[in-house]
Amino acid sequence: MNSLLRIAGYFRSYRTHFLSSIFLNLIVAICTIYPAWIMKSVVNDVLINRNIKMLHTIALSLIVIMAIKGVAAFGQSYLMMLAAQSILRDIRTAAFDRLQSLSLAFFEKQKTGQIMSRITNDVLVLQNLIITFTDTIGHTVALCGFCCYIFYLHWKLAFISVIIVPFIGAILNKFSGKMKKIGARMQNRIGDISTVLQEFIVGVKAVKSFTLENYIRERFEHANQENFKENMRGNKINSLTSPVIEFINTVGLSIIFWYGGYEVINNRLDAGQLISFLTALVGLFTPIKNLSRVSNVVSQSIGAGDRVFELLDTPVEIREKDNPIELNECKGAVEFDKVIFSYSNDEIVLNEINLKVAPGEIIALVGPSGAGKSTFANLIPRFFDINSGAIKVDGIDIRDLSLNSLRKKIGMVHQETLLFSGTIADNIKLGNLNASDNDVIAAAKLSNADDFIQALPQGYQTVLGERGVNLSGGQAQRIALARAFLKNPSILILDEATSALDSETENLIKESLAKLMLNRTTFMIAHRLSTVVNAHKIVVLNHGKIVEYGTHSDLLIKKGLYSNLYDAQYASFAIAQ
Repeated sequence: MNSLLRIAGYFRSYRTHFLSSIFLNLIVAICTIYPAWIMKSVVNDVLINRNIKMLHTIALSLIVIMAIKGVAAFGQSYLMMLAAQSILRDIRTAAFDRLQSLSLAFFEKQKTGQIMSRITNDVLVLQNLIITFTDTIGHTVALCGFCCYIFYLHWKLAFISVIIVPFIGAILNKFSGKMKKIGARMQNRIGDISTVLQEFIVGVKAVKSFTLENYIRERFEHANQENFKENMRGNKINSLTSPVIEFINTVGLSIIFWYGGYEVINNRLDAGQLISFLTALVGLFTPIKNLSRVSNVVSQSIGAGDRVFELLDTPVEIREKDNPIELNECKGAVEFDKVIFSYSNDEIVLNEINLKVAPGEIIALVGPSGAGKSTFANLIPRFFDINSGAIKVDGIDIRDLSLNSLRKKIGMVHQETLLFSGTIADNIKLGNLNASDNDVIAAAKLSNADDFIQALPQGYQTVLGERGVNLSGGQAQRIALARAFLKNPSILILDEATSALDSETENLIKESLAKLMLNRTTFMIAHRLSTVVNAHKIVVLNHGKIVEYGTHSDLLIKKGLYSNLYDAQYASFAIAQ
């Protein structure tokens, strides 16, 4: 019921469309009743009394009424579809806006395919519910109209007819309860298919290199089979609903025909009234049958609606203050003051972190895997909120800053480069959407990307494949660096930016990074310690704490964790040589 009420809330923005559609639906319903109403005259006046004038009148009136019904039905359907699609657009936009406002923690816990399914498939299911809304009104009006007319003709026959309705209602209630449960499971199964498909597409290289085709196919087949089973359960109920109700209708109609014929034989009812009554009764059962389908649609849609609104109701963990400070100018000073952070209450990831970084300093973050290096870096742009303490930029707590102004001053270059669909120039411009073509070229030259871009047939207008698959890893990384140059951030975060590259490409990247880090506060996350020896300060993390802090030479003299890590890597390198 909550989902239905929330969907109804979207109707307010398009009430003109809905009211017009409802009005036209009323006209359609009235026109639907007309043939039953005129049937009495057809039998008594035309067939029995052979009234030629009435024959002309009835024939002409049917043409006019059906023309009116056709125009009204078109208008109703078009307006309803316009309103329905507008509402779906609004719900999708609201869902996408909510996704953008959620923290990284949400995406780390959720399956990508399930998220995609909620915005695509689940919202699409709601379309049937919205379109069905005015159809329900039309069917209800037709039902009430036929009921009033049959009671007007013969109340005893009408009373017998009405007795059948509770039986139909009980059946509908039983079927709709099952459809609600099945509908929710159907949407989950579609989400499972999307998840497997998305994982295959994103990880296609790993799938092929590890020859996992059969394993992935088995997972897809399992998800596909489960979706098939749920759909067949739903189709079974949908297919069963109409025949059962139609059988009940037929039994009732037979009883009414028998009793009505008995009344005609005893001259308590004329033939025209009986035929008109039976015609109206058939018309009465039609909206009942249509309403039975509506019940199943509503039940199935509620499950999809619950999933969509569950997403819309997901709390936004990273919130700005009512009047946040705009970080218009940023020198790049960063301070961690007694910072404690955990992803969940039972495990602390960073504990009592204290660190002051002056503008323009290069800070290297090193330590064993799981020490908290990436978490440390992700806290600076406020991807997560800390449990206690404070992180300050230029002396201002980042929780007091607007997210947009804070993140505009921070540039991030990751090991995995994300390139979007579009041209190379479009991808570089993501660093500054207002940049000119000359700015793009200048940034590409600084990142040592201009030469290979110019060598491409379409140069900067070369269209990239999805995720940049037609570029090498080093080329993609240089595009990402050009993007960072164009953004011109005050604070730079480099997360393994030179790993997994060949020596020649790594040298080009290092040359570009040296230019990029110049006069910028830089945090370098690195496993290869040879890349951080020239950092102004090295922060050694272990088990979420800063265990060592100093220059490369100072830390080697201390013979602590950094020295052990460095010696182990040097020994491994020597063995490899």
